[in-house]
Amino acid sequence: MSEERKSASLSGAGKLSGGDYARVSISGAGKIAGDLKAEALVISGAGKVEGNVEATQVSVSGGASFAGSVVADEMSVSGAARIGGDAKVKELKCSGTFRVGRSVAAEYVKVSGHIHVGKNLEAEIFKASGGFTIEGLLSADKIEVRLGGKCSAGEIGGEKIEVVRGGFRERGILLDGFVRMFSGSGLAELKAGTIEGDEIVLEETTADVVRGKRIKLGSGCKIASVEYSETLEAHPNAKVEKQTKT
Repeated sequence: MSEERKSASLSGAGKLSGGDYARVSISGAGKIAGDLKAEALVISGAGKVEGNVEATQVSVSGGASFAGSVVADEMSVSGAARIGGDAKVKELKCSGTFRVGRSVAAEYVKVSGHIHVGKNLEAEIFKASGGFTIEGLLSADKIEVRLGGKCSAGEIGGEKIEVVRGGFRERGILLDGFVRMFSGSGLAELKAGTIEGDEIVLEETTADVVRGKRIKLGSGCKIASVEYSETLEAHPNAKVEKQTKT
């Protein structure tokens, strides 16, 4: 604890050796060779980390690529970021574009841009008003989606799941158009294999199976099979091929 960690800044084209730092900032085109430990990593230019990152705070407003995994208390992406491995963060905010090669584990996730996860995303709270693609399982105690772009997941599981029209449309048609353009374009909708939870509210959703205690299906839903143990409400425009009370 007596040894003070140094800080480093790359404002032009440069290379930094991995190691233990207080603060690392890249505002030019910088490369970090090896694993990095830091209190803060701030990338506003073009940054590349060739190893793993362990930091208290990671902020990307430019373009960043991480060859390994990232472990952080807080991570914010307002530019474009790509992680080859896993992302393990307490709080993740994405208003830009974010691609994770493997899985994401977090306490709180907020997506207003677009996130693509190669495997699973697990959180306590997941909120989205942009677009997302989760190749595997999206799992959270509370899932709140305001559809603002194309959204998809292999499976979705949680205690309370709410997927409704919204996103940025509340802020105006023009901005909603930009969100759609950068989050996969096309109609704002959700597609999933299986959706399972205690309390489920869905709109504009296409799924193979929806399973839960209390289920409410709004306009635009196309569900192959619904299994419910307590109540089921369906909008006249919702299409349900099969429904079973368990």
